[in-house]
Amino acid sequence: MAPNPYDLVQLSDLRATPDPDTDPALQRQITAVSRTILSAINRASILPRAYVETYDVGRAGLLLRAYPVTRVDSVSLGGLVVKPSVPGSGLQAGYEVDPADEMPPGRPQMLRLGPGVSLYAGAPRVTVSYTAGYQVTAEPAMVPQGGGTLSALQPWGAWASDGGVAYAEGGALVPVASTPTAGQYAVSAGDYQFAAADAGRAVVLTYGYVPADLANAAREWILERMAYTERVGLQSKSLGGQETISYRIAAVPDFVAPVLRQYTNVVPPC
Repeated sequence: MAPNPYDLVQLSDLRATPDPDTDPALQRQITAVSRTILSAINRASILPRAYVETYDVGRAGLLLRAYPVTRVDSVSLGGLVVKPSVPGSGLQAGYEVDPADEMPPGRPQMLRLGPGVSLYAGAPRVTVSYTAGYQVTAEPAMVPQGGGTLSALQPWGAWASDGGVAYAEGGALVPVASTPTAGQYAVSAGDYQFAAADAGRAVVLTYGYVPADLANAAREWILERMAYTERVGLQSKSLGGQETISYRIAAVPDFVAPVLRQYTNVVPPC
């Protein structure tokens, strides 16, 4: 079974040495527990992805269903484009989005419509296209002398998806599978490879990540499930009448539940 893009941990997070006999079963547990966690916290994904949502509104604010919001691509009211507000421009018919928390777990964000946006009884519905998920945006880095590889800092959790690389002064680099040339990069598990021609240039990295505490909760739950396969249905056992071992069986383990509560999305789904 291949890894799922929504997995919260990887095989390498659970064992250092591959085991072809048991890796398939472990991979199934990784995907199963990851999907269970995403369902429990009411999220389709925690990595950056695009959303298109339509709302009935009667006030000047919309609570977006996914967070943290990294980019709003478009807002339309009955097919008419609503532009973003520009501070100091005097634009009254624009929109703005509450800033995202820098660190996880974050919080839901409001998209606020300016007083010049006409909202009246029976008004057309508002459609919002945006990107949301846990992301490090424009992390500064320097291409090593002679080219080569540099690693993302990953301050809040393990690198999980590529969001692009750009020169600090502007201009995006092109992703390639391997052996980049000038203006290109390759990335694997947070390690970025650059061409010798770009040595010494300042770049910025954007990437999605899995919050460390959520990944650790998933890892512990997976290990618990793997241990359970050795004692399916067993609640306790006695050792020679001298000692009794009891096993707690719960839908969500006690050591996982507090972490999940921090990340649970309370905004109703679409």
